[in-house]
Amino acid sequence: MHMQRDNEGIRLPKLLGLAVAGATLLAGMVVLPATQASADEDYGYNAEDDFVQGPVVPTKTPRLTVTMYLSLAKGFAPTGSSKDAEALAKTQDLTPAKDVLFHVEEVQPATGKDWGDIKASDPNTYTQTGNSFAGITNGQGVIDTWYDAADGKIKNADEHGFPVAGETAKAFPTATEGGKVHYYILFENKDASWAFNPQNPNKLDTNKYDAAENSFFGLPYAAQSLNATKANGYIYNLHLYPKSKNKSVFSKTVQDVLDSKTNKAKNQRTAVAGDKIDYKLSQTIANNGSATAKDGILDVSELKGNYKDILFVDRMSSALKLDESTVAGTLYYTVKGADNKSEVKTVALTDQKANASAPDFRWGATDKSPNRISGTGTMFPDTKDAVQYYQFQLFGGGTSGTVISTLTAATGATDIHVDVTYQATVTPLGDSTATDGVANDAASDFSENTSDVIKDHTNVMNAGLAFGSVKNKDSQYAALPGTEYRLVANSDSLDKYLATDGDFHTTSELPKGAQFYQATANSDGLVAFAGLPIFGSESATSRAGTGDSGEKVRTDISWKLVETNTPEGWRNPGVAFGTVTFSNVAGKSATELAQTYGPHGVVQPNYDELQFKNFEVSPASITPKMKFNNQDISKYEQHFANTDTDAPLALPLTGGRGIVLLLVVGALIMGGALYARSRRNSSARA
Repeated sequence: MHMQRDNEGIRLPKLLGLAVAGATLLAGMVVLPATQASADEDYGYNAEDDFVQGPVVPTKTPRLTVTMYLSLAKGFAPTGSSKDAEALAKTQDLTPAKDVLFHVEEVQPATGKDWGDIKASDPNTYTQTGNSFAGITNGQGVIDTWYDAADGKIKNADEHGFPVAGETAKAFPTATEGGKVHYYILFENKDASWAFNPQNPNKLDTNKYDAAENSFFGLPYAAQSLNATKANGYIYNLHLYPKSKNKSVFSKTVQDVLDSKTNKAKNQRTAVAGDKIDYKLSQTIANNGSATAKDGILDVSELKGNYKDILFVDRMSSALKLDESTVAGTLYYTVKGADNKSEVKTVALTDQKANASAPDFRWGATDKSPNRISGTGTMFPDTKDAVQYYQFQLFGGGTSGTVISTLTAATGATDIHVDVTYQATVTPLGDSTATDGVANDAASDFSENTSDVIKDHTNVMNAGLAFGSVKNKDSQYAALPGTEYRLVANSDSLDKYLATDGDFHTTSELPKGAQFYQATANSDGLVAFAGLPIFGSESATSRAGTGDSGEKVRTDISWKLVETNTPEGWRNPGVAFGTVTFSNVAGKSATELAQTYGPHGVVQPNYDELQFKNFEVSPASITPKMKFNNQDISKYEQHFANTDTDAPLALPLTGGRGIVLLLVVGALIMGGALYARSRRNSSARA
């Protein structure tokens, strides 16, 4: 699992966390009107909330749906409805958290306490009854299936904490006669979550995220209608949205993935070549009223306006191309208005294109990692292949002085942060630069930074293909950088390659605007395709009301892999390898894949069907192993040198005694032929 923000992979409803520590649902103890109605949307809820007007229905089993997010923002007052998702639909700085364990404990007031005394954050206010539940978030951050729990974990679990095969779900008890509901507290079990386990190749940094706050609630959930009827009733499918707040001062997030055909944001954040991704870099600035030099905290009073306050660097991988016309900067801060209500203020930052003489921030691209501004060294220690480093220097001269003055004068300003946003297009060029497909890394440095640069990583769910390109056994299977590959339909069409229009073309017939899917081995020998077109759309009728984007993995994918360029001194195999299929996920929807892989997932093909035949070398022979998506790759193609006589499909005319004998025989044959022709010519003249 790879849970760096970013939510990536999916355009889920933009949900913000439920921070309800200390909130109690005492309305559940109130005797409500006797009128009963069916659960529907007449009261302002979604049908999935299962809201029923009237008193508790003792025979109706309540449910709990938890959606967990990694967040940069604070919570808001929830209703316990899936409608909460819609309330913050434009909030983008949220990432579904995969493989996080939550447990639910039924509670009663502690001795001498009453229901109104219970605080979810204070264990002295309640006692646990022993009725426990546990569940683990899927790739969309959702738990809708709960199991019997012990010690805050699933009782019957495997070594990673997941329920063993065949384990049955545990239902929440129904309310009793007389309207008595059951009350619970929801806890995040960070220590037992696979998401933070060191053995997880895509683990989250346990020190980077605060655990979600505990939540106190009743099931069923006493509530009032969300429309003008103000009818009392109960929600029988309670939706909670806990969050783990990112403690870092810097982050990079995916805002949206825009479909290349419609230019509209996708429901699920799946990316193929041609799609556009909206990114945001964000850093917080303190306003403590005083500043201490080199304390690791950048305070408002320490902003100098000399382009050395904050430096962002985005290492844009080969699978992404930044659109320079979309770059924008904004400063945000919150102040108290005249009515004591919080107001968010924004200040647009101009760049060198808008104000060449005195821009607020300036930026540009380089093929080498820029230097830090607060210490020695570079922002990224490694210079990767086929990569562009975009650097954004915040707070320059001229108008930035006004911006800083405005911020300094904003007495009591809080939640100060500066954002840089831009859009990048997904390319069909293989992304062996990054670790996991359509991905990239960003870093921040600032004048008060006393440690390493702060980095963040994003990815969106996409289809990739990864393998290694190596030399022969005599070279100890060393990496062979620069090997280039494309995809073809079959072994009889080696000169027609898969392009971004979904068809196969020769190089001379490629339509305008289309590009070939292509991957080139990097300096480590890793070859990685990214953003492959594995999805096809279903009809609108078939997906109506499902909440699915309608994208499903095509069942007709059967590509072959062909080597289109081989470094000098090494043989091109001259044959197509294959087959590349996604039979392991064929027919699954984007939503289903998101639940399985998470927002950062890379959907990979069935590698059992990708065979290099006589050119394949066992991974056991490769040291060190190449990695993709933080895991060892399983396929390696061996190359033979031009001088190798044992190469498959190679002519044995490559030197040595064999060629001397052939040359002697050839000379004798040619000599005999010339002698015979000479005799014929002499006879003719006679």
